[in-house]
Amino acid sequence: MAEVVNLITLEEGATIATATGATAEVVENPKDGVWVFAKYVTNPDDPSLVGTEDMFFAADIVEVLK
Repeated sequence: MAEVVNLITLEEGATIATATGATAEVVENPKDGVWVFAKYVTNPDDPSLVGTEDMFFAADIVEVLK
């Protein structure tokens, strides 16, 4: 089982892995512990999203990669 990701301490620039298999770079963190804004680095389900930003909720994030 993966460790819970603490979004309050997640820094801008961190790379995250999502539950859908995508990876994204955090671009903004309101530090509310609920969600972050990140830019897709990879998205196997929809490659057209690479480079676009989206909101990711805590439940969407499975791991901090770097």
